[in-house]
Amino acid sequence: MEKQIIEKIREKKEFSYLPEGIVKRVLDLKEIRNKKGDEKVKLARAILRKYFSVFLSNKLLGGKLEDEEVLKKHLSSKDRDYKKLYEQILDDENTILDFGAGLNGFSLKYAKEEHPELRYVAIEAIKPFVDLMNNYFRDNRIKDSMAIHADLFDLDNIIKILQKLPRPLSIWMFNIVDALELERDYTKKFLLEIKARINEGDRIVISFPTQSLSGKTKFKAKRYWLLSFLEENFSIVKDFEMQGERFLVLRRE
Repeated sequence: MEKQIIEKIREKKEFSYLPEGIVKRVLDLKEIRNKKGDEKVKLARAILRKYFSVFLSNKLLGGKLEDEEVLKKHLSSKDRDYKKLYEQILDDENTILDFGAGLNGFSLKYAKEEHPELRYVAIEAIKPFVDLMNNYFRDNRIKDSMAIHADLFDLDNIIKILQKLPRPLSIWMFNIVDALELERDYTKKFLLEIKARINEGDRIVISFPTQSLSGKTKFKAKRYWLLSFLEENFSIVKDFEMQGERFLVLRRE
């Protein structure tokens, strides 16, 4: 029965690109678990749309777009000043590992201005975004860069990817905490597993929004649970806000 429900949810094109594991996580949510039939499908799609396919626009899928066009059309990146951001968060790392990358790969030119030898590996659940980034890297001959279609809830696979990469690492987790919390406290579990496998020279950059995507509404939630966890388990190197997004740069204690 679960298999049929998953297939029904993924009949819509906007959800067909998502890994099956993510759909399963949503179906296991308390508010959905006991629902039946069409109501279950409708509620699951609403949650998946909120955290994933809201960023998937036809404007991004049609034709060949330049990097600035893509960044301005993508909801998650359109307000970021990537040049200033990378001046803040990049140091002497050899590799960027970008979890839930969205379309950040299209901003690589700003990172490579000061760090031309940087490797970049994007992990993204939305397959069209993976394809867009890989095509962009190929067409623009951006070496040592790739996007991988993967599920952040498949922790064994994520760890395998991480362990193969040259160090030091800059590990990015931009605006993905809410999606990770589809499984309660998964953010903490994820970060502790990553912490156990990073070196002293590696850094983690985690961000969360302080206002709505439209920029019109400031969020009251301060995410004290997350900040308390980070203070207890990491050394916070930087803590700053930029364009409605709060960034924390972390090292192992």
